Formats: sequence, C-alpha cells, structure tokens
Amino acid sequence: MGKLHVSTVAVTTTGSNGSATGYASTATLYNAKLWWIYLDYHADAPAGTTDITIAYGTRGGNVYAKANNVTDVLVHPRCAPVNNAASAITNAHSHFVVHNDTLKVTIAESNPLTACVTAYICWEDMAG
Repeated sequence: MGKLHVSTVAVTTTGSNGSATGYASTATLYNAKLWWIYLDYHADAPAGTTDITIAYGTRGGNVYAKANNVTDVLVHPRCAPVNNAASAITNAHSHFVVHNDTLKVTIAESNPLTACVTAYICWEDMAG
C-alpha cells in the first residue's frame, strides 16, 4: 500500500440565498486511489436546497453527488466495475482512480458563504 494523503478543498459560494454556487478543485493528482471523503458543511448552508457534486476536473464523471443535504458525513465512494461486455459485475465495487487530473467540488442552490463546504479527500499515492 502506498502513502495516504488528505487534500482539503473549501468551496466558497456567491450569489443569492437559495441559489448561490461555487466550486474549488484539488491540486493535480497522479496515480491516486480514492479512499474516503469527509464533507464538513457550514452551519448556515440551507438543508432543503444545497447540492454537492464531486467530479473529475478535466474528463468529467461524478465521484459523488447528493442533493438537498448539508449533514456532515464521511463517505467511501466506489465505482461499479463492468465486464468486457459492459455488463455490471454483481456485488463488485472498486476505488475511483485519478491520474493526471483534479477533483472538482461544486456546490449549487446554497447561500453565499465562505467555506460553504470543506471536503477532506483521502487518497493513496499508488506510485509509492
């Protein structure tokens, strides 16, 4: 197993109450296997409307998405592998891997807040 690291991403939102948006990204990650993400929401973020998406910065594709929620939470996002015929492998899950890309944390439908959410992203350096 490689060395574990934690990257911190704080998203500041701008706009009007209930419709403020914002995003922030990690530094570029190389050969990174994602282990967990802890989401720490601002106390004034509205629970009924705040949406979060964590996605690959360059190539797209969601790692985690949740609507209408501001509960601080620890998640262990996993992807669902498929076989050569592109059929899901029953009860199989694998870590997301990031290579030469960033992870972009986006908030929508919130209030204008400094550090509306702070994401602590734990990743393994698979290069050693």
